[in-house]
Amino acid sequence: MEVTKRQNSLLDFIISEYVKTAKPIPSALVYKKSKLKVSPATIRNEMNYLEENGYLEQRHTSGGRVPTDKAYRYYVNQLLSHPSQLEVNSEDKKDITKALSKAGTDSRAINKAIARVLSEQSGSLVITGIAEDAEFFKQGLVSLFRHPEFQEVDSLFQLTSFFEGFDLMFQLIEREFLRILGAPAGISIQILIGHENPFRQIKGETIMCTKYLLPGDVIGSLTLIGPKRMDYEKNIALIKYTTDQLNKMN
Repeated sequence: MEVTKRQNSLLDFIISEYVKTAKPIPSALVYKKSKLKVSPATIRNEMNYLEENGYLEQRHTSGGRVPTDKAYRYYVNQLLSHPSQLEVNSEDKKDITKALSKAGTDSRAINKAIARVLSEQSGSLVITGIAEDAEFFKQGLVSLFRHPEFQEVDSLFQLTSFFEGFDLMFQLIEREFLRILGAPAGISIQILIGHENPFRQIKGETIMCTKYLLPGDVIGSLTLIGPKRMDYEKNIALIKYTTDQLNKMN
């Protein structure tokens, strides 16, 4: 199925609203708040069409729709195809620059600073490491647990189980995903959404992985883990900006 320009705008709106509210999006809300200049009937028809083709799902018959993994994948691919449009706000840029400046040229201090500042800005778990090194830094687990997705006991149990064996899991991430990326360059980010990631405990989450250069030609790695309902545009932009700054240091 090829998504039309109007359907693309509709998906963008639904995903953006769902990211902000964590609530299913009804067609009445789309009609009221979106910039689509069409009738309520047309919006309902388009949403039905997107649901039939796997981009939206309706969890309750009387409720609105939520994006599927397929919708998030389409949305992320659109973002990655226009990297120049990914912008970080001035406050976040200032915080990143300050953190890197304070860390100096020590690779461990840089990784620790990146994990801290990006976890705060993204509200996600961020893990940084050095290739071929067993040491890594984790920041943001508490922030992750604050998301509505993890308020349910089953989801919390699954995520906790995942981190009980985290050392082994992170080695798998390093070996399987970061290896695919090759040398650090451009906007090379490996993004695994929901069912795309191989860890059954976090099938409801998204994993982002990338590499970057550290002082002394050392290769660093960054992994961000958050709910599928994350702000992809913001998080990709944060990772891109941070790694660009790091690569300029060498």
